Amino acid sequence: MIVGVATILSRLLGFARDVLIARLLGAGPVADAFLAALRLPNLVRRVLGEGGLNAPFVPLYLAIKAERGEADAKRFAGAAASQLGLLLVGFVVLAELFAPWVVLGLAGGFADERQTLALAAFYTRLMLPFVLLTTLAALLAALLNAEGRFTVAALAPALMNAILLAALLVETFRGGDSHASATLLAACLSLTGLAHLAMILWRLRGIGLPRPSLHWSPDMTRLVRTGGATLLAASAAQLVLLISTQIASTEPGSVSALYYADRIFQLPLSFFGVAMGTVVLSAMAGEISQANHDALLGRALALGLALAIPAAAALFVLAEPIVSVLFENGQFNAADRERTAGALAAFACGLPFALAAKVFGQVYFVRRLPWLPLIAGFAAVAVAAFAGYVLLGWRDAAMIGALAASLAFIVQAGLLAIDLLRSGLWRPRWADARTMLAIVMAAVLMVAVLEAMIRPLLSALTPTQPALWRAGALAVLCCAGALTYAIAGFLLGAFDAVLPSRLLRLRSASVRTPRS
Repeated sequence: MIVGVATILSRLLGFARDVLIARLLGAGPVADAFLAALRLPNLVRRVLGEGGLNAPFVPLYLAIKAERGEADAKRFAGAAASQLGLLLVGFVVLAELFAPWVVLGLAGGFADERQTLALAAFYTRLMLPFVLLTTLAALLAALLNAEGRFTVAALAPALMNAILLAALLVETFRGGDSHASATLLAACLSLTGLAHLAMILWRLRGIGLPRPSLHWSPDMTRLVRTGGATLLAASAAQLVLLISTQIASTEPGSVSALYYADRIFQLPLSFFGVAMGTVVLSAMAGEISQANHDALLGRALALGLALAIPAAAALFVLAEPIVSVLFENGQFNAADRERTAGALAAFACGLPFALAAKVFGQVYFVRRLPWLPLIAGFAAVAVAAFAGYVLLGWRDAAMIGALAASLAFIVQAGLLAIDLLRSGLWRPRWADARTMLAIVMAAVLMVAVLEAMIRPLLSALTPTQPALWRAGALAVLCCAGALTYAIAGFLLGAFDAVLPSRLLRLRSASVRTPRS
């Protein structure tokens, strides 16, 4: 809950940031260039800062601590941080020199748009120090997570978004041109990386800072042997989104639309998905028996899907009102709204599968068996690329990019689930299936209520209405949907895996048939 709430705080601040970005930059060439450049920092932050480095580091660190003591574990952490930092310095220097090629790797469609490519390369150079700073911070945050200290590491991204939000507010009141605003934001992003690292170092003082060391040990060999595959496997979802950006870059304005839709999509995914990469991994690493693993996996999946399935249904049904209320202002017009809403609806189809893949992957990572998640990740990337190639031209590029991502998440989750069942690494119980059915039924009831309510509220949601009036109408829809789902889910037993026993007894009493 701590990690989930901290992540939601970060996402809400990031959401406010993106609303202001849409207002300042719209969805034109400057916005496309800035948001394409932002893909690399976002890729690094999401992969490494949201559990990617936890997957290879935490199980190995805890194993060294259990086998040889805390001193050896801290020496291992110091060596890992020092050598990763050295590698990152070399990467950043090369990327600064070859920034245009980095941009083409993120958005190949810019090859025919020289002005947009030049802008994106300029913004990328300003953002690259962030990659060095936040990656080091992510590794040290993994050390905190291994020691059971989650709060500061989880709150650090919120601080980063608060700094960017402050810069955006300054630009909004100053009223500068879009290029000047994008330049300031790109420079501020690197400052947020420095703030992230400083915050983690401050918290580490309480448990002892690891000493820097360039000594190569057998433990580092073990980390590299499994860590590379684990990191690639953990980053599969972000690589899929990178493919989606490549698809969207073939059409002007679609990179921005895909980015804004992805930001909404990440809200529910992050609330529990990030916890999968931090808390649950650490909990599984401390368990020995298969029965405890099965129970923990079942509870994690039930709680994750209890959030993801209704969120996906609501985002699909309310895609256009959500995008209109949040973004349709200033430079962001009706055409941008339609493009972004189509991408959001397509993303919503893959949300439960993206979260399920995150949960399933932890079983392999805690056993230091990353190869099947790596294969499933590569298959997902291949599916996204193939779907984009086949479907491009059928609808706008932003929607096709999001749909390709959803198909990739379905394939990834399916492959992992099949192997878990086949290999006996997971033995689901009948109670798990009953819980999933109850979640789906409650979500269907929620959709019926939303469909009945949206028509009378359409006039209040139009862009011609005052902003507070539109926000209030959307809030009524969201609250009605959430309340319907909560009541239906409680009565149907959708939350039995995670509710305290006293609430279960209350539910049983409320639905018990009275005696005659």
